[in-house]
Amino acid sequence: MKSISKITTLVAVLCLAGLTTSVSAQSATKSTTAKEQVSRAFTNGANVPSSGVAIEGYCPVCYIAANKAAKGSPEFSYDYEGITYWFVSDDVRNMFKSDPKKYVPSYGGWCALGVAMGQRFPVDPTNFKVVDGKILLFLKNAKVDGAELWNQNADDNLGKANANWEKLKG
Repeated sequence: MKSISKITTLVAVLCLAGLTTSVSAQSATKSTTAKEQVSRAFTNGANVPSSGVAIEGYCPVCYIAANKAAKGSPEFSYDYEGITYWFVSDDVRNMFKSDPKKYVPSYGGWCALGVAMGQRFPVDPTNFKVVDGKILLFLKNAKVDGAELWNQNADDNLGKANANWEKLKG
């Protein structure tokens, strides 16, 4: 049990370090045009910008291991089922490789509230929850915070999203 705790602590530290070292990764992604940033591709039903990088470059392991949204780096990328993910370190990338289904965002990375409503909405990767070990991402803009709306009826929304996803994922 102590070794699991040490591993979790190490990953949390790596993810938090990723928050401070993510500036270079953010700079690397700034070269994409505005059209590329809003354009969405459907890869296995997933929400992927035309850059091909899932979750806008955020590290999926950090959501679960550290409960943080941490920008990954193209230096630590990995392709899974035709989708590229970025990670904060090689060790964190290896965690993903060992059990990718554990870390891939639910509902193909689309807004969980949108899926509950039978729609595909884009997400703000910093607006998330981890529920039963699964990453839920949400829309957030000046008018709508999908996570806040989700929380008003979370259990019902989860059931609806799970049912709707089978239809939406295509």
